[in-house]
Amino acid sequence: MIHVTIFGGHEGHLQPQKRFYLTVFGGCELKRPTIARQLFAKRQTGRELHVENKPFFLTLFGAAGTKAPTLAEEFIDLREMINSGLLAPADWERSMVELGHSPGAVASFTIFGGFDECELPSENEEIDSLAVQRHLGNIPESAGQVLQYGIGQQGAERTATVRRAVQTIA
Repeated sequence: MIHVTIFGGHEGHLQPQKRFYLTVFGGCELKRPTIARQLFAKRQTGRELHVENKPFFLTLFGAAGTKAPTLAEEFIDLREMINSGLLAPADWERSMVELGHSPGAVASFTIFGGFDECELPSENEEIDSLAVQRHLGNIPESAGQVLQYGIGQQGAERTATVRRAVQTIA
């Protein structure tokens, strides 16, 4: 499946059925699925993470990129999947090792433009998301305090923060 953005902008979610993204004189920013959702999809399909269905971004005179989900989104998805039994904590630990050894999640070719793979949400986006989810009661105070330490962190530090936050409510 193809997604084309010409002389415009698109902001959405990275979808596994779309494998080719063409951006010409425009912008395309896609949010990656949470790690818990990636692991669940892997379990359903039986495929390795990021090996098949690797999307390709062709950017000409524009900007494209993928963005990481907020810590609040990561926390809520992980907690819900563990609570529902769809994902065991042991699966999470094993999968973190797999993710650390996986090749890049996307392929890209950019001419006269820019491409940013897995940009982090801004500090304001993270704080706003945490505040809203705390207000709604989706994130307890103790977990919210732990998640605040993950703002601006990448990779293993970010995933470890989400895991610690889930453990505080277990």
